[in-house]
Amino acid sequence: THQDYTVGWISIINPEMAAFRALLDEEHAPLPKVGNDDNAYILGRMGRHNVVMAFPSAYGTNPATQTVTNMIRSFPNIRFGLLVGIGGGAPQPINPDPRKDIRLTDVVVSSPEKELSGVIQWDMGTLEESGPVIKSHLNKPPQVLLKAMKLLQLNHGFGKGNMWHYIDQVTRSNMPGMEAARHPGADNDQLFQSGYKHKDGDTCLGCDTSKIVARAKRESTRAEVHYGQIASGNMVMRNAKKRDTLRKMWRVICLEMEAAGLMDNFPCTVIRGICDYSDSHKNKQWQAYAALTAAAYAKDLLMTVQPEEVELTPPANDIMNGERL
Repeated sequence: THQDYTVGWISIINPEMAAFRALLDEEHAPLPKVGNDDNAYILGRMGRHNVVMAFPSAYGTNPATQTVTNMIRSFPNIRFGLLVGIGGGAPQPINPDPRKDIRLTDVVVSSPEKELSGVIQWDMGTLEESGPVIKSHLNKPPQVLLKAMKLLQLNHGFGKGNMWHYIDQVTRSNMPGMEAARHPGADNDQLFQSGYKHKDGDTCLGCDTSKIVARAKRESTRAEVHYGQIASGNMVMRNAKKRDTLRKMWRVICLEMEAAGLMDNFPCTVIRGICDYSDSHKNKQWQAYAALTAAAYAKDLLMTVQPEEVELTPPANDIMNGERL
């Protein structure tokens, strides 16, 4: 029934939905529509958690907000959400450790640090050369997820955790719908100088290779996980200089479009697989694999949370209706 589901999962584009479906341990039959809810849902189980994935009909903060409102009305026992999918990176190539510099298909997780909450809302209209006007610092993830994130970070530091196993499982299985989820190769991971704009075409074949930033090579193409600030705005970021401004001023390591509308009052964590560098050199080559790395981290995070802890967490409905923890 609708009451059986305790975890919400929000994704926007097809590769993100396909990755969710590929990582389910069991897919459930659809349930009848509740009221005027026009969301589409995929239902299933990951480990011992019943998860409902909702997807809106358009991009950006407002459709995502409406999607969550409908979802928690239809599934009243949802305790928290995972906003899982692709995002743009804000790299720092001067970092001497190549594992700590963001590369394509790495995963970024919204995580509070000092005075920052993990998700910053900015407005493209106010992003001037002098710096962005930050509209708000949004709510921190719920305690149950913060605790699981710390534990998972520790596990990954010791080479434990199942994220990379999940990725291998999917890429080796030739699942229908996941054919594009292959790493495009480290040689195709190119970061151009911030002042150099993309030449015409879907790929960077026409771009000047002398403008590629030299970065230390990694030993493997295995996705690394980074915890920090995610900037959520009302437009896709295609400007490397403005990206760099956000990184310098607010320690932003990822940019995306959906989280700002949700995190004011919906208890959730944002998990993004990096598919481009938030500059003019965007293409879709990396989306499918980046969506898979984000979903694999999200599943690993869920496996770290005990169902009993979820039950003790207040329903998201109560929090969004103004009740305090």
